[in-house]
Amino acid sequence: MDGRGWIGRHGFWPLALLWLPAGIVAQAAVRFGSSHAVFGVPGEWIAALGSLAAVAPCGVPLALGCRRLWRLGYRRAAWAAGIGLGAVTVPVAVFAGLLGPLAIAAGAVVLSLPVWIAWRWLARHG
Repeated sequence: MDGRGWIGRHGFWPLALLWLPAGIVAQAAVRFGSSHAVFGVPGEWIAALGSLAAVAPCGVPLALGCRRLWRLGYRRAAWAAGIGLGAVTVPVAVFAGLLGPLAIAAGAVVLSLPVWIAWRWLARHG
């Protein structure tokens, strides 16, 4: 093996898949608070998890772009881009959710383009 533990080998994928759903849940918790919680009703909770499962792959393009920057050695830039663009992607995903899952995916891809452009430029010139 390469000497890394389980998190070092497999920790990227859970983070890549769960950051956008976690951001949406956090935004809903901040916006609505505990007064509108559906955690007590199992049917609504399962429906909410189902809709969040559809959003999970939409966060992968930004995570992969940041991973590419990380592997080039620009670790601070990767974290800054991931946090900054991730903070913008969450409200865009919530708004795009009114239009459907394809709009969420399109918004997430468009917002991850700056990271991919930076990676491409740095790979050639950096």
